[in-house]
Amino acid sequence: MNPPSDASSSSTSAPAPAKTKELQQQLDTLQNERVEEWVRLIRFGGTIPLAVESSLSWRLTRPVRLAQTAMLVLRRDGANRFWATVFYRLRRLAGRS
Repeated sequence: MNPPSDASSSSTSAPAPAKTKELQQQLDTLQNERVEEWVRLIRFGGTIPLAVESSLSWRLTRPVRLAQTAMLVLRRDGANRFWATVFYRLRRLAGRS
């Protein structure tokens, strides 16, 4: 014995493709806004929330961020100034300053 089919029950079981697409676009927009805010904070020296700094992805991408910063300094200041800065910071880390 099959239960009677109801048109309203079939419409609530799965969203329409148009609604799914709309919801996906809203989700993408919200995620992009969050990423853009993080990038803005990082680029312009804003305060980065502790939750972001303690996240696994933040810690894993640290070398990439350092490399990007080094590349920008190298382009801006030139090779001699870049290497002088690198050696200075290495000596400080080693405790020789």
